[in-house]
Amino acid sequence: MIRTIFLLVVIFLCTNLFGQTTITFKLNLQPLIEKNLFFPDDGESVYVRGSFNQWEGDDYKLIKDEKTDFYSGKYFIKANIGDTLEYKFVIKKADARNYWERNPNPRNPNYGNRRIVVSSENTVLPETIFSYDEYIKYPIIFSKEKLQEDYLQMRNTVEEKHPALYDYTYKEKLDSLFNYYYSRIDKSLEFSEFYKIVSSVLERIGCGHTKLWIPADFWNTAPQRFFPLKLYFNSDKVLVNGCYLSSCKIPRGSEIISINDKPMGEIINNLKSITSSDAFINAFKSKSVEKIFSPKYALYYGYPESFIIKYIPPGENEERKIKLHSSEGRNIQMNPFRGNDLSLKLLNKNVAALLTINSFIYYDKPDVFKNFIDSSFLVIKNEKINNLIIDLRGNDGGDPFCSSYLLSYIEHEPIPYFAEPYGRYDSLAKPIPKAKNSFEGNIYTLIDGSCFSTTGHFCSLLKYQKIGKLIGTETGATYTCTGSVQYIDLKNTRLILGTARKQRYSAAVKNMDRTKGIMPDYFVKQSQDDIINNKDAQLEYAISLIGKDRID
Repeated sequence: MIRTIFLLVVIFLCTNLFGQTTITFKLNLQPLIEKNLFFPDDGESVYVRGSFNQWEGDDYKLIKDEKTDFYSGKYFIKANIGDTLEYKFVIKKADARNYWERNPNPRNPNYGNRRIVVSSENTVLPETIFSYDEYIKYPIIFSKEKLQEDYLQMRNTVEEKHPALYDYTYKEKLDSLFNYYYSRIDKSLEFSEFYKIVSSVLERIGCGHTKLWIPADFWNTAPQRFFPLKLYFNSDKVLVNGCYLSSCKIPRGSEIISINDKPMGEIINNLKSITSSDAFINAFKSKSVEKIFSPKYALYYGYPESFIIKYIPPGENEERKIKLHSSEGRNIQMNPFRGNDLSLKLLNKNVAALLTINSFIYYDKPDVFKNFIDSSFLVIKNEKINNLIIDLRGNDGGDPFCSSYLLSYIEHEPIPYFAEPYGRYDSLAKPIPKAKNSFEGNIYTLIDGSCFSTTGHFCSLLKYQKIGKLIGTETGATYTCTGSVQYIDLKNTRLILGTARKQRYSAAVKNMDRTKGIMPDYFVKQSQDDIINNKDAQLEYAISLIGKDRID
């Protein structure tokens, strides 16, 4: 008796001194088991994660009670009386991927977490049911009613917010397309089918900012089987530019003829049909499909275990056939981005400087960008470098205050950046003062189809003002575009809709074609030999021009 009292006192003291309480969780998973959504016999398990374990880890595993079929667990948790704890139940799938409860407490605005206020040292929570949605199982299928609701949400959003909705497709035609694609939602559909329907109509707007993004929850549920090759589109050829597998039997530079009996031309055209771009610019579509070919292919064609590929090796004329296994999703970049890397390299004993600007996305830290530009041009001046190569390939835009700051270092004389005042960018409609250490030498700018948005403005000014030479391929943007993108989640599918809003922004140029990207002065594309030898054809061409200009 005395020993029992002593133990109770110890437990009481420990609970109060160290802020611990016991909480018993009870979860009914029988409804999921009956609907083939939870498979304990296949190794699936369930855990509690919350504010008390930093929303991670597998310490709080629930165990099945053989008598009641409930999964339960009683745990010591660090918490004081009166503390508010938040948590969710998490199912760990047989492949170790996690499926989190979906919005179990809609009244809690913080992601719909479950909430408990600790009121005693021993809390037993009432029995509850796991909250789930369509993302718990593949294939992910939504009802006709939910899809129609999301489609109308998409249409209403772009019609209300887009500032230039009918610039490239007149209203009667676009209305007809909206109605046609809505009519195709006449039954329950799998996620990817709905994605293709919505992306097809968004593509007809002709705005690269207005498109869908795939929610992470989809990739967390979809099969981890992807096309295993990296590709490069060279005019009418599709070349192998790498491999996601540890061992690949197709030589680099090989031409891909077909995948699973479908010609590459047909595949690429289908993927372009669900790819938004400004003014339907093919260069941007091609580069976009090239960069995310594997996930884009999966969304359109599915997730086969393996791929039958017809190809022609370098230096040969006859087709070969090979079977390659799929690659796991962890090896694939779902949304590849060159990053915000900024770099300056001095080339050929300081004959030239290579300034690489991967992005102008420095909205929240413009000083980082400006300080880099200041220091770079100070180095260029101190080293008396007369040739500057600016690499903008893959730069899909960002803050006009950053791109205009770079312009201030290379313009011949103060020029305006924008054609007219645009709200917070009003000052950019006035001539941009030349920078203190502005560059007066030869400029060679590398461009490609991924140059988009703000980078299109910048390149149009270089072209119009004859600031240096442009080398590479057509940009993916014109001198004008919409922007100020707003992102919303479609209510049921959780597809992320990005739509331009506010207004169209135009660079201070005249007589340029708004249906075409900015054309290079020297068209240079990677050849098959360049791919094989891992050569940078555009950069090498710029260096060769510098050598020629020096001789001339």
